[in-house]
Amino acid sequence: MVRMVPVSRLQNVRNVVVYQVEFVQMVTESVALFNIRGPEKTNHQCIYDQFIVSGGNPVPTICGSNADNHIYIDAGLGQTNPVTLTFVTSGNSFARSWKVRVSQIRCNTIYRAEEGCLQYFTGISGQIKSFNYDPVTGLQLSNQDYSICIRMERNFCGIQYMTCPVDDKGDSTSMTQMTRSHAFTLTGNTQAMQIASMTGAACQTDWLTIPCASNTGRLPTTMNTCIDRICGGTFNAENQNLNTSSVISTVKPFRLIFHTDSIEAPNDVGNRGFCLNYIQQPCTTKLR
Repeated sequence: MVRMVPVSRLQNVRNVVVYQVEFVQMVTESVALFNIRGPEKTNHQCIYDQFIVSGGNPVPTICGSNADNHIYIDAGLGQTNPVTLTFVTSGNSFARSWKVRVSQIRCNTIYRAEEGCLQYFTGISGQIKSFNYDPVTGLQLSNQDYSICIRMERNFCGIQYMTCPVDDKGDSTSMTQMTRSHAFTLTGNTQAMQIASMTGAACQTDWLTIPCASNTGRLPTTMNTCIDRICGGTFNAENQNLNTSSVISTVKPFRLIFHTDSIEAPNDVGNRGFCLNYIQQPCTTKLR
């Protein structure tokens, strides 16, 4: 049985052009309040449960566990096209739960997300993760294509990204190779083994774009060439590297793009997506 549950119908009001939609996590009750059935396990498509946004800027369909995540919806200046949030559930019985908090953001506020940003973060440091990310049970969602923006704080000129610490024990294939981490697994059969980093033109299906990315403390190998796309199973701005690295970018504004296609199998297996911590770098710091 398919059930459609309209969560909210957001009617535009004067001077409000953006809605912030937060998927609330109730820490005191130890309950994750965005937990619907995840994607099917072959191509990671949301064919069972879905969270759908209609109206406003394009928002990809998501499913699975997304507590403590958020999206921004640009509704435009008109007052005739409402934004509708809908949960669609189907299939077998599942312990579903959700709580959605909607905030209206006025045109002239400094908290308004930049144009084209599905996610918007403020502050010197924070954490970014793909939808349905979990280091143990998560699956990277297919058909994603959106921008993640970070407001550049005053007197900060660069931004550094590093993989989140994960609770899973991981494994290591040698004494010199860093412990395997599931905090960044986008392409390849990462379920069977650790996959090296891939960059640039090697990333043709699923990737994370970080403009002119380079490993911290390393100069780009070719000064006129920027590495933008990073994929594979290791977070590193250098191609075919099995060691996780911190990555820095000085391109402004601070914006990432996450893209996945509609197919995983047979080449991509077990990818969980990504979780990155970021910290902005002061202008007084030597960034390159």
